[in-house]
Amino acid sequence: MRCPLCDVKMKEVERRGVMIDVCPECKGIWLDKGELERLLALERQEQGYYEAAYQEKKPEHPPHYHHDYHDPYHPKKHKKHKSLLGEIFDIFD
Repeated sequence: MRCPLCDVKMKEVERRGVMIDVCPECKGIWLDKGELERLLALERQEQGYYEAAYQEKKPEHPPHYHHDYHDPYHPKKHKKHKSLLGEIFDIFD
């Protein structure tokens, strides 16, 4: 398939069972019919899974306060979970 904008042969990339056409020239992303709906359904399913897991992990007791709990000099580093759409945009990295 050729890019409709710059007429360059597009590269097919598979992400979680969905084929995505990516133009190496203009970095455009093209989806076939129904692929956007599948991606959004996967995203909703994944979001529901993480919300359910978060609800299950509520502590029964208040947290124990350690000397470094609110230490402004050594803040804890938090990693954000990548969503499905975030993984798709990793194509450009």
